[in-house]
Amino acid sequence: MRAPLAIFGVVAAGMVVLAHGAFALNLTPPHGRHIPPVQAAPAQPPAQELVTECDRLAASPEDGQKVTDGVSLEMLDGTQALARCQEAVSRSPGIGRFQYQLGRAQEKLGNDAAALEAYRKAAELGSLIAAFSAGVRERDGVGTASDDAEANRLFRLCADKGDADCLNSLAYQYQVGRGVKADPAEALSLYKKAAEAGLAAANVNLGFLYRDGEGVAQDYAEAARQFQQAADQGDPTGARNLALLYQVGQGVPKDGAKAVTLFQQAADQGDDDALVKIAYAYLSGDGVPKDEAKSVSYYRLAADRGNSDGMAGLAFAYANGKGVPADGKAAALWLMRALAAGNDYSFNQLTDHWGAWSLDTRTEVQSILADRGLYNGKIKGTLNRETLKALKILAGREN
Repeated sequence: MRAPLAIFGVVAAGMVVLAHGAFALNLTPPHGRHIPPVQAAPAQPPAQELVTECDRLAASPEDGQKVTDGVSLEMLDGTQALARCQEAVSRSPGIGRFQYQLGRAQEKLGNDAAALEAYRKAAELGSLIAAFSAGVRERDGVGTASDDAEANRLFRLCADKGDADCLNSLAYQYQVGRGVKADPAEALSLYKKAAEAGLAAANVNLGFLYRDGEGVAQDYAEAARQFQQAADQGDPTGARNLALLYQVGQGVPKDGAKAVTLFQQAADQGDDDALVKIAYAYLSGDGVPKDEAKSVSYYRLAADRGNSDGMAGLAFAYANGKGVPADGKAAALWLMRALAAGNDYSFNQLTDHWGAWSLDTRTEVQSILADRGLYNGKIKGTLNRETLKALKILAGREN
């Protein structure tokens, strides 16, 4: 009984960190679904403007300046779109949407440099979504070396015209000081404009600023209001962060049941981390009746989606017989899957708390390392130098 209790003490503490780990996040990525200005160009073309094959094959549904419904990048036929959009650009080189749609065809075909070139040209011709797309690629170094100054110039092109994603992306640059001097007040102003233009991610970022007191007086109630606005628009990050506030009672009344409801809302919208939060709630009985079997089911759902914290949760469950029969070898299997996926908790458990795990788990870990060709020592369950090195290699931490 002592080993499971020791593991529970260590792992439970780790799961508390997992449950509240999102508080360490300051930003949501400034990528995502493109939100054009509120007063975007009409989707239907003027009577005199023809819808071309380039439009039909390569227009983006997220382009506020499109002249037809558009097609997702996943459904886009890159080869056909490339041919038709090259023809359109050749006939009408001054029309920005053709250049942008040519860039989408190049992107679908994996031609990153050519896609960026087309997006740049389209941006200079007034395509807002092209300016955003080119800016993201300049910032992230896709098809070119990373260039924050050029990214900011492109973001400014469309931000000045009210484009929500460009406002949000430029705000991020000011917040973290990429290509510009860090300016929290300017970041706050730009995030507000992006939120007013309808971008839920901007509400989330405002929530982080108010929660952390970055560039503004700390205000948990305002943070909760911003997260709520994002959640109301179907943003899972907003729902999850609002749930965290309800868990601890910051800016809202402490309400574990409300937190679990919000975590479920986020999970239903694809947030894997929210599944881990629900799993821990059932494990600890926080906001819901304690139910170890349900806890395991949520950890498994998260693990099945590739979430490494879900994998670590299953390792804990099998090690301690929480919701499943105790199984040291299964615990080792999930620990190693989590470790290979870059999970910090599993790495810390195996390197700092090796002795708390059962002998079955420890010997199985060594067997798995041996099967992967990372360890050729004795399978005795001892944390020797060779085992530690193999664990670091599998975790990607060996210099």
